[in-house]
Amino acid sequence: MNEFISKHAVRIVGAAAAAVPLAAFLFPDIPWEGLVATAAALFGVSEVAQRHENTKTAAALAAPSPWDRAAAAQKALEAIAAEKTADVSADQASTPAQY
Repeated sequence: MNEFISKHAVRIVGAAAAAVPLAAFLFPDIPWEGLVATAAALFGVSEVAQRHENTKTAAALAAPSPWDRAAAAQKALEAIAAEKTADVSADQASTPAQY
């Protein structure tokens, strides 16, 4: 359950925030002070949820990307290809052309 809340905290707070005006419309007998207090509490919870999302984003940005290894492997392959191309070019230059 904690993992679900951690993954979907902003959605849960958004749904709760959307329910406040709906409750005011559906139940006009609810005192407005209670709705204001609920809205203020939701603002506080949404700030906590935003900070939690920011920490998750910062952790994801700090983690090494799997594409980094692929880029390094691509550079190594390009170096090998350049070396092979240079070897073939050198061999062709030293061998006289036969017609």
